[in-house]
Amino acid sequence: MISIEKSHKTYPNHPTRAFLLALEDVLGKNGVNALLRIANLQGWIDTYPAENFEREVDLSEFSSINAALDEIYGSRGSHGLARRASKSAFDLTWKQHGALGDLQTAEIDSLPAQTRNKEGLAVFAKVLSATSDLECDVQEEDNIILFRVQNCPVCWGRESSSPTCQGFVGLLEGCLLWLGSGKGFEVTEKECSAAGGEACTFSINKVPVG
Repeated sequence: MISIEKSHKTYPNHPTRAFLLALEDVLGKNGVNALLRIANLQGWIDTYPAENFEREVDLSEFSSINAALDEIYGSRGSHGLARRASKSAFDLTWKQHGALGDLQTAEIDSLPAQTRNKEGLAVFAKVLSATSDLECDVQEEDNIILFRVQNCPVCWGRESSSPTCQGFVGLLEGCLLWLGSGKGFEVTEKECSAAGGEACTFSINKVPVG
């Protein structure tokens, strides 16, 4: 079983619940139950975190789910699952439940795609920082946008030889799809706390894919 020391830092219930439900769509209920056992989260079986934004999930718990995915499916398989589930979780939580209300304006929609992405990601960074113990900020360099995360919930308390936070990549991809009116923008993790980085840093190309 996975054993990651408690962080005493928190992540909201609902995004965690949505991540598990998205995994359930692919793995089935029994598959997620097996995942939770390996993650040492047996208490969550049949009782996922509540559908609210209370900060009741320890970062170590969310990280343990991702570590369990690695253990069962290997890094390649688990990264694909985590990325897909996180993209779906964005739609189920941040998009549908009004947490990003500041973005739902005609003013944002009228901006050029590059500006819309930067402004939208900056709002998302503020929302994540306000609703959890994540510390997020957005910077701009030449043809990329950098999204930095301190206290990343995907890799908290873990060690890896290479960037491992595909779960957060999927979350950003979900946000960018919404901001870009369905256009996809490439997201790459350049630096990862689990791999010795100062923060988990994600690079977003300003030019859409395709």
